[in-house]
Amino acid sequence: MGDQEEAVRRDPEVQQALKIAQLARARLLECLDAGTLAEAQQMLDALRKATVLAADAEDRARVHVGLLTQAEADRRATERNPPPGGHTARPSTTPPRPLLQGLAFVADHPALTALLALIAAAAAWLTARTLLRRRKRN
Repeated sequence: MGDQEEAVRRDPEVQQALKIAQLARARLLECLDAGTLAEAQQMLDALRKATVLAADAEDRARVHVGLLTQAEADRRATERNPPPGGHTARPSTTPPRPLLQGLAFVADHPALTALLALIAAAAAWLTARTLLRRRKRN
């Protein structure tokens, strides 16, 4: 299984998608550092899209090496990319997933884990910056 996951990481499409996500992350950090919030929001949106593309590429590579069925890859893609109405394709009778299952989903997707870590770091940085500015004014 480790060799197959390594094959997924070495897949050219996965590597390209991860490079795009890294570039979007770097640009987002530059925008946050410069204090341009509108551009930072655009870059955060671009990073989210790049992360979804990377996860989709990883799933396609997993299907190719036999770690995932096409049906499961399609289901996961649908969950990542909800239809325009904002609702997923899941029936409303399905009970919500417990929190721990959601955390397992995050652990299975390195790109999603990186995105969540980036958002947490950006929030902490903005909070610290705001507090320092308020202290300087007082």
